[in-house]
Amino acid sequence: MAMGALQSGCSVSFARALRSRTFTTISSTVTVPSLKKASQMESRLLLGLSEEQLQQLALDFGQKSFRGKQLYHLLYKRKVKEIQEFSQLPLEFRNDLQEAGWRVGRSPIHKAVTAADGTTKLLIKLDDNRLVETVGIPVKDNDGSFRLTACVSSQVGCPLRCSFCATGKGGFSRNLKSHEIVEQVLAIEELFKQRVTNVVFMGMGEPMLNMKEVLEAHRCLNKDILIGQRMITISTVGVPNTIKKLASYKLQSTLALR
Repeated sequence: MAMGALQSGCSVSFARALRSRTFTTISSTVTVPSLKKASQMESRLLLGLSEEQLQQLALDFGQKSFRGKQLYHLLYKRKVKEIQEFSQLPLEFRNDLQEAGWRVGRSPIHKAVTAADGTTKLLIKLDDNRLVETVGIPVKDNDGSFRLTACVSSQVGCPLRCSFCATGKGGFSRNLKSHEIVEQVLAIEELFKQRVTNVVFMGMGEPMLNMKEVLEAHRCLNKDILIGQRMITISTVGVPNTIKKLASYKLQSTLALR
């Protein structure tokens, strides 16, 4: 299996190096573990659910299935953050969702820092008040086309403490949930008012140590936010026994060693 080499960390200073990197692809067919049905989710978060799951959720609340399609559009296309802002949905449905404990699952931006070249680092404040970092990297290619790369985190902190990475020095708090990974990409799109074209799992944390949530986020980014699998890169330091496991899912994405 051929794998590209990348530098670690996804800070503003890293952005320039990322632009010139080339990657190789893992495999071909898509086989990603499916998410649980919405009715079985303990956290009751809408973000991360597929169109089919949202349609089923609407049916569970006595609504027509097309209300689930509307939910899907509002979540992933309109990027609406609060249930009561779903103005296309009946008020009764919105109230029922809230009373049942459902919420969107979006977090506020704590801080944004922009470099001279437009690269922007965001700190997102999670429900437990922990902060997670994501970076938006805009690039205009020679042919005039525009790329926007989102460098996303998979953990709060990192347990590996690699000597070349500043994240590990702060210790490890917890794994991110899939919706907390997905919302980083949505936050970058909102900030730049552009679609994200590329995603790199190269922010805080080691993706291979949070593979289940990373794979669920990968499914959502590909199927719901419509980012091509070949445009998604998973960067790792090479945790033993994880690369073979990831390859077994036959993603059309890139694996990069740092």
